[in-house]
Amino acid sequence: RYPDGLVCVDSPLGSVSLRRRPRFAEPEHAAPHGSLLAPMPGSVLRVAVAVGERVKAGQPLLWLEAMKMEHQISAPGDGVVTELHVAPGEQVDVGTTLAVVQEDEQGGTDA
Repeated sequence: RYPDGLVCVDSPLGSVSLRRRPRFAEPEHAAPHGSLLAPMPGSVLRVAVAVGERVKAGQPLLWLEAMKMEHQISAPGDGVVTELHVAPGEQVDVGTTLAVVQEDEQGGTDA
C-alpha cells in the first residue's frame, strides 16, 4: 500500500494496481440537476435537439448505439435544453453527461 492510496496486488495470474476512490461523488463533481447520463458505453447515433430548444416530457433527444441496439434518450420533463455535450459519432462511457434539461417550474406555462 502506498501513501496515495494505490494498492498493488501480484498473483500467479498477473499483477493489478488498485486505487481507493470515494464511494459517492464529491458534491462539486456531481452532475447538475436535470443531467441526462449515458446508461451504458456506446456511440452517439443522432442528436435531435439543440441548446436553447424547448422539449416536452418523453420527447426523444438523442440515440445511442450499444451492443448493436439503438437506445433512445428522452426528456425527463417539459423544459429547455441548457447544455449539450455530445455529437453524432462520439463514443461515451457509462455515466457521461449527454445533455442537461432545465425542467419548467411546477405550474409553468408554455410561451
